[in-house]
Amino acid sequence: MLYLFQLLIAAPFAASAALLSRQVDYGSLHCPEDPLGTLVTPTYGTEGAIFTICSELVINAEPLAGYNAILDFKSYPQWNSFIIDVALPDNVTSTPEDIYVGMTMTFTSNGLIGALNTTSTEVISLFDSSGSAGYLINAWHYDDGVGGAGARAEHPNVFVGLGNGSTRYLSYETYYAGWSTGIIALLKDQLQQEWDIQAQGLKTYVENM
Repeated sequence: MLYLFQLLIAAPFAASAALLSRQVDYGSLHCPEDPLGTLVTPTYGTEGAIFTICSELVINAEPLAGYNAILDFKSYPQWNSFIIDVALPDNVTSTPEDIYVGMTMTFTSNGLIGALNTTSTEVISLFDSSGSAGYLINAWHYDDGVGGAGARAEHPNVFVGLGNGSTRYLSYETYYAGWSTGIIALLKDQLQQEWDIQAQGLKTYVENM
């Protein structure tokens, strides 16, 4: 019953994310050169966007290797010094095989506020490994527990094959207007630093698999 309830709650967001993903060529996006620039996300689009943190690099592996690695939440303690733990639902025993749109996770983050760990609830918005659009994409969004009134944010991961066995990886998170977004914005520089470390960690992990 709880699983069904979660799917019903997630359905509008999933439909929105799928629709927007078809309308935007995510494979053509790059990190904004303007520090005030923002990037569109599958669930929330562009309206109300306040800031984006973004990392972009080349992984010397095929797109599917990076795509599967970022969704293999159980492997995060092996390579991710930013998101050091991911608590998954009881019905998810293997990742990325068991993930589904609307799946709720609890991320434990390290490095944002001194030595303190912080937690956030994240929900899978979209995953598409078909490559039919010329890229692979997955995304999850932050659940603030109050319907987005406090803060909205979404994290897409885009993998574009370069045709030579390597992949351009774009990882970003866009934050939207809410009553707590201003507080989060105070951590923007630290978020960006950890974001870059996380992207580099994924690159190293995938290239050594």
